[in-house]
Amino acid sequence: MPMFRRAWFLSLLLPLACGAVSGLGAESEAPARRPFVEDGDAAEKSQPLEPAEAEASAEPPAAEPAGQQDLNDAIDAKLEVDELDDYGRVLELCRKAIDKGLDDDSRKFAENLYTGTLVDRAGMLVEAIFGGQRVNPQWQQIRAFAMRDLEEVIRREPKMGGAHLMIARLQSLPGGDRERAAISAAKALGLLGDDKLRRAEATVVLAELEQDLGEREALYDAAVELAPRDSDVRRARGMFHLTGDNFEKARADLKVAAEEEPRDAGVHEALGLACLMDERLEEARAAFSRAIELEPDAAGPLLQRARTWALDGESEKALADIDRAVDIEPGNPGALLLRARIRQQAGDTEAAEADLESVLAGQPDLPAALELRGLLAAERNDYAGAIRDFRRLAAKNPDDPAVLGQLGMLYLASKQPREAIQRFSRALEIDADNFPCRRGRSDAEISIGDHAAALDDLNKAHDLKPDDSGVLNNLAWLLATSPDDALRDGKRAVELAKQACDVTDWEEAHIISTLAAAHAEAGDFEAARTYSRQAVEKGGDDEEIRLQLEAELASYREEKPWRERQTVDDAAGEISEPRRIEPPPAEAARIEAPLEEARAAVPAGKGFKPRRPFNDD
Repeated sequence: MPMFRRAWFLSLLLPLACGAVSGLGAESEAPARRPFVEDGDAAEKSQPLEPAEAEASAEPPAAEPAGQQDLNDAIDAKLEVDELDDYGRVLELCRKAIDKGLDDDSRKFAENLYTGTLVDRAGMLVEAIFGGQRVNPQWQQIRAFAMRDLEEVIRREPKMGGAHLMIARLQSLPGGDRERAAISAAKALGLLGDDKLRRAEATVVLAELEQDLGEREALYDAAVELAPRDSDVRRARGMFHLTGDNFEKARADLKVAAEEEPRDAGVHEALGLACLMDERLEEARAAFSRAIELEPDAAGPLLQRARTWALDGESEKALADIDRAVDIEPGNPGALLLRARIRQQAGDTEAAEADLESVLAGQPDLPAALELRGLLAAERNDYAGAIRDFRRLAAKNPDDPAVLGQLGMLYLASKQPREAIQRFSRALEIDADNFPCRRGRSDAEISIGDHAAALDDLNKAHDLKPDDSGVLNNLAWLLATSPDDALRDGKRAVELAKQACDVTDWEEAHIISTLAAAHAEAGDFEAARTYSRQAVEKGGDDEEIRLQLEAELASYREEKPWRERQTVDDAAGEISEPRRIEPPPAEAARIEAPLEEARAAVPAGKGFKPRRPFNDD
């Protein structure tokens, strides 16, 4: 390098050598030195010497230190750094220069250049992890390389706040040392001085590590106060509010982030999620559409927009987006599952099952796929197939009340009440206030004639949902018709049956029939006959129901109360449903709605951007 070029470069490079490039270096820098520039100001303004005189007075040039050429080459190499490997060349030349020998000033410069290059290489590695929208599959290895450089940096420069900040961010990733991350973030805060942006970044790291939600929110607020318009800081607090179901605050933060980084697909996707979860479907769709424009090869925003279409009843548009997502990621189980659900809801069960089989071919025990396949089997009355899938689910999730409850419903539907009771009972041990399981177990108990147990469960279910028509009807029916004299209560049966009729606008024949039975038990056969005739009139065209209602009416004409049978033999699997018992509620079925899936898509952690591996706790 020519001397004049090197002198100019040195005046610019020394801050770089101290790691101050791209906001990643030291906060206190050594003054720039020009060890290779002569001091022209000290030159005497004398008359030119005669040639012979000049020759006699000239001193022999000082010998150049042995490592000087390597340092010069290191400077040239630093000027031309383009790729990650180029930093290694600079570091190697700096080490050679120092090992061979330099004068004091040049040695200090070489050491600064070496440290600054380590910082720059670590910064490039950190950016490779945190800077992209898509997950780098080698992020763990990249972290290890970056940590190696940063550890050496802080051994050389222990007060370099930027290095401590990078260590904190790296160690906060999954599998990192969370205690080390907290210590490094705190050190960075103390060393970064007036650098509000990086202080805000350090505060965000501390927030992500904090377990107490109140303290975490306070830290996010402090970070935003330091850098109110920074996209990453706003996004971090927005994701915190999003996972906390504070959608209004989430939208406010994520809108600012989107304004500051209008070409960041990830922030638009996050904003869309906040709007979707708040059921602001048009706003959500607009945000997802913007993310798709910016990142057309990403499946995530397409799937999220598909959910907005599905919630608006636009199945064809939803399927079009999902098909695009599947083209991008053919084996994406989320895309195939969502398409299966939409196809199932549209009545295309064959296509839905084909999607599920594709998912299960790759992940045979995927719970969501097993669950939906089991529900589809139940829809076509293939209870054996449905039970098989839900038994596999229960084996994987033995303490999940919803899975146990669904399995109980399937056993009940297949006329295996004792198997149903076993599953409902286990679910209620885990969650005593599980309403569907209370209802389901009472129906199974009625099926086997255990009216005392059924009444106990129905009373508890009534406490949970006092206006549920099914509970009101079934409770009134048992109080009116049980063969057990100790269990019947005609007066209460009338009260409950009237309430059930009011809830259903007096449109349900079987509930009006229950009111008739209650009046008969109370001894008012005139009222019993009146309501029984109404029930017969509303009974419809089902011959079995019509015959049952007419049999009840005939009993009341003879002034005889109606009685439910006491026991049922299910040993042979020949179980008939009790005549007036309302079927269990459908809410135990867990076909997840698109909105519920969207909620599940929000990262558990509060990282800077969605769809990054380090966003998960």
